Amino acid sequence: MKYPIIGLAPMDGITDAPFRWITDIYGKPDIVYTEFVSVKGLILGRPAIQRMLLHHQTKTFTVAQFFGCEPKYFYQAAQVALEKGFDGIDINMGCPDKSVFNRGGGAGLILQPKLAKEIILSVKKAVATGKEKLKIKKNITISVKTRTGYRKHETKEWISNLLEAEPDFICLHARTFIQKYSGLADWSQIGIAADLAKKTKTKILGNGDIKNREHALERIKEYNLAGVLIGRAALGNPWIFKGIIPTTEERFKVLLEHCNKFVEFFPAADLSIMRKHLAWYVKDFPHAAEVRSELMQVKSVNDVKKILFKTQALL
Repeated sequence: MKYPIIGLAPMDGITDAPFRWITDIYGKPDIVYTEFVSVKGLILGRPAIQRMLLHHQTKTFTVAQFFGCEPKYFYQAAQVALEKGFDGIDINMGCPDKSVFNRGGGAGLILQPKLAKEIILSVKKAVATGKEKLKIKKNITISVKTRTGYRKHETKEWISNLLEAEPDFICLHARTFIQKYSGLADWSQIGIAADLAKKTKTKILGNGDIKNREHALERIKEYNLAGVLIGRAALGNPWIFKGIIPTTEERFKVLLEHCNKFVEFFPAADLSIMRKHLAWYVKDFPHAAEVRSELMQVKSVNDVKKILFKTQALL
């Protein structure tokens, strides 16, 4: 990969295959992640989970993100990711969802540092075995996405623990579990992580409240990072990675293309899943709120076309 990295952060229920395709085509981020996938659900064969690991042919570095708390399932899931052609495996140790946390996954692993290291080592072993078995020659990265602590910042202790397992990357969201997505991300904590990793082979990525490409580059330089991941600012805005501000006409064009790609990837799925994405595209023009309200009722691509055609005629 080229550095510095400006990539698309993994987001539950958002960074599915159509979203990644659209972001890749129109934004060209340096790296994209799947939404997080349950290792246990994947290995036990729950059908809906398989579609979360669909991905398009691309030269963009694509990473499968997994969550759970059992090393044996991480081992097997990592091998599935290799078989599907992913370039890396990311371990979610930061999700603040209560149900995930209560089962010991996501940010719950912050309270189990020994288990966290065991999971990283299990994935490393799986990648080594899988590469040999599948005759994979490219480098497969192993990374962790996490937070700064549980109730308070514990960056030094927690990141030092992870560094002992030597992942290729640690992406640090500069909030605690308790904060979830509230308040401001404390980037000084990411700076602490970068300092800790200086004499290791692990690279640090920052995450939290990045507004645009220029802001990302400022943070990278200020905290001496390998890169940053952009999450919420990329919703309805794949152009953010190029630093482009699209016209309303361009937004509508890509919105419709996103719908068509959703149907292509998931022909049996209900288009209502796309409604949140449609709302994110529709902004910064007169009566945008009314258009968003109409789009929250759509059931087909034709419904979307009619609303956009009517709106464009009024602009």
